[in-house]
Order: sequence, then C-alpha cells, then structure tokens
Amino acid sequence: MHAMLQPYLQTIVLAILSVLASVATAALFQARARMLRWLESRATNEQRELLHKLAGEAFAFAETVFREVGGPKKLEAAYGYLSTRLKEQGIELGQAELRSAIEKAVLDYNALQAPLLGPSFRSQTKDIHEQS
Repeated sequence: MHAMLQPYLQTIVLAILSVLASVATAALFQARARMLRWLESRATNEQRELLHKLAGEAFAFAETVFREVGGPKKLEAAYGYLSTRLKEQGIELGQAELRSAIEKAVLDYNALQAPLLGPSFRSQTKDIHEQS
C-alpha cells in the first residue's frame, strides 16, 4: 500500500514545493521593487539636499565676489557657479530648477537677515529682485 501511495505523495510534495518557490520568488521581486524605490527616493532626496546646499554656496559666492555689481550679474554668476558644481557631481538640471534653487537661497538669506537689519535691508534686497 505504501508503494501505491508514493507516486501521489511525491506529486503532492512537488506541487507544494512549486507553490512555495513561486511565493518566495514573488516576494523577492516585490522586495526588490521596494528596495529600488527606496534607493531612488534616497538619491533624489540627497540630490535635492545637494542642490540647495550648492545654491546657498552659489548665492554666497555671487554676493561676495560681485558685491558692487547689480542683481542680474549676481544671478548670472550664481547660476554659472551652481551649474558647474552640479555637473561635477553628475547632476544636470534645467534653468528653471537652478534659478528657483538660487532664488530660494536668496529668500532664505533675506528671511534670516531681515529681523536683524531692519526695513532698510528689505528695501535693498527688493531692489535686487526687481532688477533680476
């Protein structure tokens, strides 16, 4: 009787192993997809952080080196600095993204300085934005 049931048992065991292998494979593919999404979002966040850090550097560079020059020249200098540094890192963005990052750096700086320097500073920085 044992010999008669053996082919059936063998078929059932193989079917169960096939189902388990399929489930394990599906779980691995799903885990891989989640891992790739996590890595992609992490890289994007790191790139965004790098962009804003470099935009702050670009603003500081333009503000100190081109102190006597008007707003459009400062913006051009900051844009050149930022695009060069990002290309060195292998990141290429459009003009709109670069300009918005620089403008954010300017606004962040102005927000920090305005309470310290008072209304006259706000009118000076307003002039810079109006020129650009």
